[in-house]
Amino acid sequence: MRIVLENELLRLAIDPGIGASVVGFELRRDGDLLPLLRPAPDPLGRSSNASSFTLAPYSNRIRNGVFCFEGRGYRLRHGEKHAIHGDVRDRPWRVVSKSAMGVAVEIDSRDFADFNFPFPIVCRARFALEGPILAMSLRLENAGSERMPAGFGFHPYFERALVAGENVRLGFRVAGVYPGETPLPTGPPVPVPGAMDFSKPRSLEVTLDHCFSGWDGRALLEWPVSGVRAHVEASSVFGHVILYSPAGEPFFALEPVTNANDGLNLLASGQAGTGVVVLAAGEALEGEVRIRIEAH
Repeated sequence: MRIVLENELLRLAIDPGIGASVVGFELRRDGDLLPLLRPAPDPLGRSSNASSFTLAPYSNRIRNGVFCFEGRGYRLRHGEKHAIHGDVRDRPWRVVSKSAMGVAVEIDSRDFADFNFPFPIVCRARFALEGPILAMSLRLENAGSERMPAGFGFHPYFERALVAGENVRLGFRVAGVYPGETPLPTGPPVPVPGAMDFSKPRSLEVTLDHCFSGWDGRALLEWPVSGVRAHVEASSVFGHVILYSPAGEPFFALEPVTNANDGLNLLASGQAGTGVVVLAAGEALEGEVRIRIEAH
């Protein structure tokens, strides 16, 4: 069952039954609804078809589904060679509370015998419309008795064009980018090459799938013909951002995340700045992403 939140400017739809995925985020304009995130099919089917989905208890990939933590090895199931995007995005979440402008949902990994992570977690997400702002927050709790590595993020797919004949302009500041020709890093972050440098907003015309480090938590998306801007602001825990810009697709993803791709293995190797957070029993990781829409 989809849950719809709407005000005079925005409309948001959530599917708690499939990962608490966003299945629509639209701007009201001239009596119509203008999709800002890519439209999702109904029924959704799986989270990879969503407008945005939730990443937890880690972001992106774990190489070959294998990692070590505090001297012990773990092996996860994987369907794309590498364990990917956590294990909450295709599972049903429970609605905890709902109002006209907000909904909170929760998932407890202990409710699933096949949960694909060796540490028990409780994850809560909240989605709300606050005037021109979409607010999305996450809380990930270590529900076990041992320390655990943790991370999370959001995976929104933005539209490249809101009307025919335009291409989105993108701007964000980072300290570095992880090297490699695949999403898995081959070393620590390096200086950002010119083709990947969006420190000054520019048209998004490159094809890439890379994780950036040292993100300042802000991004600007501008659709110049439509006169629409999206201002992204994320909590400091989101120290990484992933830009996925596939060739020939009408969408791209700008993903606020806590940890680097393959961060659990980077942590085990002793690399600093992975963004992986070690939670003691009962501790929680929390963060919020706010997307403010400006329309002229």
